[in-house]
Amino acid sequence: MRKYKVWFITLLLLTACTPQKQVLEDIELVGTVGYDYASKDLVEASAACPIVTGGSQQATLENVVFSAKAHTSKSIRQELQAQSPRPFGSGRIGVILFEDKLAQKGITKIIDSLQRDPSVGRNIFLAVTEGKTKDMLTKKYVVNDIVPVYLKKLIEQNINLTIPRTNFHHFNYSYYGNGSDPFMPLLAVSGKYIKITGLALFDHSKYVDHISFDDSIIFKFMYQDFRQGSHEFKMKNNRYLTLENLNSKVKYEYKDILGSPRLTMHIKITGKVNDAAGLSLYKPQDITKIEKTIKKELDQDAERLVKQFQEKQIDPLGIGDRARSKVRNFTFKEWDQKYPTMPVTVSSEINITQSGIVE
Repeated sequence: MRKYKVWFITLLLLTACTPQKQVLEDIELVGTVGYDYASKDLVEASAACPIVTGGSQQATLENVVFSAKAHTSKSIRQELQAQSPRPFGSGRIGVILFEDKLAQKGITKIIDSLQRDPSVGRNIFLAVTEGKTKDMLTKKYVVNDIVPVYLKKLIEQNINLTIPRTNFHHFNYSYYGNGSDPFMPLLAVSGKYIKITGLALFDHSKYVDHISFDDSIIFKFMYQDFRQGSHEFKMKNNRYLTLENLNSKVKYEYKDILGSPRLTMHIKITGKVNDAAGLSLYKPQDITKIEKTIKKELDQDAERLVKQFQEKQIDPLGIGDRARSKVRNFTFKEWDQKYPTMPVTVSSEINITQSGIVE
């Protein structure tokens, strides 16, 4: 009899220690969260949730937005919860948005709160919006997807093509580390669509500068190896061509890091021309001229961006982080003094292997 009592007590303890599963129908799944500046001490948060309506026969997915203002993230959650018939679930958040005005004042408290939340995935996307995030989340668009899905797909496919890789994990690496500064996609409402207008650049937790969407792929050429994507280049006589990237690689060559540091970025692009109206692509010498023209424009644009970053004393490319891995006795105190005036040269190599439909 005593033996059965022991087993019974053990079973009760195990049952009590087992985590309770949440049924999807019993929680409000949050797809996107937006943070807006409300006042000096107040932040307004908006949670966009996909809600199934219409019953089982004619079920449709709608976007419902809950909004609340408070001083702290925990208080905001409580205020939001007061509006919902079910508890919020944050395990499906795909995108977190920050209004540009709020981001310019700093988002340290929000980032630290998100970092401590184990239910917030490290692969979610972060973005800055031009204007209120609440307006972006509540607006109707012509696309078939609800807003949380639309935003996630928008950022995801542009990372594959034009903008550099970025998510909560990459942001945290630059935010908490040394030798690099964070960046996020910059979004804006354009008529009945949401569009990526460029990259928002941060100095630690503050949004301080941005680059255009066209410059984003130039940034990407300097930042990482990748395939896909395309960019328009200007030729002579006001003619243009589009170069499709088949494969690009970047290599950083440092000299005298501990003394008077200098950097040369070597970019190698293999691509094909898809659109070159009025340009001859039939002779090898014609291809060579085009490769030289693209190289000159790419080098100039890339060096212009690096100079912009140095003037703002920000390092979104992670030049300092890459330098640290190259040499012993490296100190960021010395590096930070030298980085703004360090000579940086970009040397690209363009290889056009195909000329696409123009042939």
